[in-house]
Amino acid sequence: MASQRKYKLIFLLLLTYFGTTVWMAVRLPALATPNELLNYEYIAVMRQIRGLPNRGLVDSEIRYTEWHQPPVYFLLAALVGLAIPVELSPVNPPPPIEVEPNPAYLGTRRGNLNPAVHLTPATIPLLYTSRLGAALMGLVSLAVLYRVTSRLYTPGTGLLITSLLAFQPNFVHLSASVNNDMPLTAVTALIMSVTAWVVARDKGPLAFLGLGLLAGLALLTKANGAFVLAFVGAAGLVQLWQHRDWRRTLYSAILALVGAAVLWSPWLTLNTIRMKDTLGMQGSLPVGEVLGLNPLTFAVLRPYLYEIWRSFWLDWSAGQVGYGPDWVYGVAGGIVLVGLLGWVKRPSTPQPKFVPLVIFLGTLGICYLYFAVKALMVSSFGFIVPEGRWMLPAMPGLAWFAGVGFARWWPQAWRERVTTTMAVLLALFGVGLLVGLLPYLYPQAHLLPSADEAMQNVGIVYNDELALLGAALPQSLTVGELTELTLDWQAVTDIDADYSVSAQLLALAHDGWEPLEIQNSYPGSGLNPTKGWQAGEIYRDVLALQPEGELSGPTVAAAAVWLWQGGEMVAMTRAQQPLETPFVAETTIRPAHPLTPAGLLAEPVMFGDWVALVGVETAVTEAGLQLTLWWRAVQDVPADYTVFVHGVDENGQLVTQADGLPNGGYSPTRLWQTDDVVRDERLLVGAGNGRVLVGIYDPQTGVRLTAVQSGNPLPDNAYPLTINP
Repeated sequence: MASQRKYKLIFLLLLTYFGTTVWMAVRLPALATPNELLNYEYIAVMRQIRGLPNRGLVDSEIRYTEWHQPPVYFLLAALVGLAIPVELSPVNPPPPIEVEPNPAYLGTRRGNLNPAVHLTPATIPLLYTSRLGAALMGLVSLAVLYRVTSRLYTPGTGLLITSLLAFQPNFVHLSASVNNDMPLTAVTALIMSVTAWVVARDKGPLAFLGLGLLAGLALLTKANGAFVLAFVGAAGLVQLWQHRDWRRTLYSAILALVGAAVLWSPWLTLNTIRMKDTLGMQGSLPVGEVLGLNPLTFAVLRPYLYEIWRSFWLDWSAGQVGYGPDWVYGVAGGIVLVGLLGWVKRPSTPQPKFVPLVIFLGTLGICYLYFAVKALMVSSFGFIVPEGRWMLPAMPGLAWFAGVGFARWWPQAWRERVTTTMAVLLALFGVGLLVGLLPYLYPQAHLLPSADEAMQNVGIVYNDELALLGAALPQSLTVGELTELTLDWQAVTDIDADYSVSAQLLALAHDGWEPLEIQNSYPGSGLNPTKGWQAGEIYRDVLALQPEGELSGPTVAAAAVWLWQGGEMVAMTRAQQPLETPFVAETTIRPAHPLTPAGLLAEPVMFGDWVALVGVETAVTEAGLQLTLWWRAVQDVPADYTVFVHGVDENGQLVTQADGLPNGGYSPTRLWQTDDVVRDERLLVGAGNGRVLVGIYDPQTGVRLTAVQSGNPLPDNAYPLTINP
């Protein structure tokens, strides 16, 4: 019964992994993941010419940079899509695949975007079947990993290790993409598992032939897969230590080399003839520089460690915009840390000898290769592109150590139940995280079922083809924080053009409307271009905005939306009248942090129950007296009030004045909320050597708000300033 339960759980876990990857493979936009177009072309060309592309005839070194990569994954992906008809090419290589570029690629704030448009399972089916090739390799590797770990430890521990790898966000993401990083990770998990089994069971030299074949498979999966040899080398060292028989170890090494050579040598020969690059690494790995690297060089990576960790755990981007929220990386770090700390405890049951050492050395080789390449990048160029997917093959080893370490925390009576429960929870958490992050990282416009559900507060028509029915912004925004602009579009006619949306968030300033944010994109962040929209269809689109800039307090702001086609702005009308500036929504925007008043008064002056004058700065200029008044809202202000600044002579007669709304009218008091600070600049012409009176009044009635300082009412409800010559 226990055995049946064990197999049911691993079957359900593997089924959940594969189902999730298939769902993601369909859901992820085409060509959005790093190098997916280049990897897909490799597969498509193999189908077109029924063989390997002749890289020696390629003119574009940029477009075909992936063709130096070994063919195992690409061949498998081509076979998976064999049922899809592909037109044969009379030349080798064929012309580059034509795709319609997205002019607004990486033009929005949120998430990764697809660099091309109008690519779907219906228009480019081979891409989507090719994604399944990676998922199948992942499925096989997870099954073998569980088989080995459940026998070396316990079924629960094996399930936990497998779950840690299967639902690592980057592992699942790349399982649903056309790439060879995840297939290399899958092969690494295979060779790591088999090596652990060989070492734990002290298998004879013949087992090293199998290890060599697996090493050859890894070398034929990606050019920089050479690190897998570290697992075989570590196993040989363990064998030598256990038996003290150098002849046995030499025999094992020869068999491992023979196994690797059976698969690898034909590829080396082909590379020499085809590309004049025997190892096939000229396009990916500076072998000489890596081998000659000074270990002290790694210190340059210290400032980038968190960025590397993020990229390793969750980075669905080609432009460093596909990161998840920070809490994801904290949770991941906590799970791994708890597992690794379990190794400080003495195990309560016998553990496989030497297995941790072999896995550690192999994983160390993976990490060394990654960090060496990145250290060379920082040393040479002064920056880093993390690309944690290159280090993803270290994840099987990390999952092994974290899973076994977590199991060591628990007594034998509890261990199986706790590790099994943890494995199930990780799977559920992983699936939930992926389902939640996909709309966040790849937001799309969605079709509304009826016009009744659309907002109807804008009514702008663009080019007589597309109408913006409604728009919405939050009532209050803050500089530096991400916010959303919701737009409801309706196709007036069948649309045969792709219109790009230019959305701007504008703040009212002294010299007009100042842009705080500009986002350019096709609807749905490029995933729902307008070409093909049918008359009457209504789409709701959400744009991410992140305003930047300096403000003098809560400020009137508005969103404006233009449409462009072919580099030209299209005509706009509202109520059949031409429109120049398409304002669609209003809001209030506040500084990122409350302003710090200057020229602080010894005691603030309270005006009414709502506003305090907390600071005053003065400067005499050629134009007149420059005053900067610093106001603080004691509580939310219920109405618009006018600030008066009066210059009076010795007899109290009015000489000059500068009345008006605060901050030139851009921060009316109705926007002020508790603790808002407003900088209010005034120019008083001809103030002379007299006094200046500052106060606030209701423009509807002319009645001044009471002015009180230190509990004492001020004459005329005004704060007096003496201007010295």
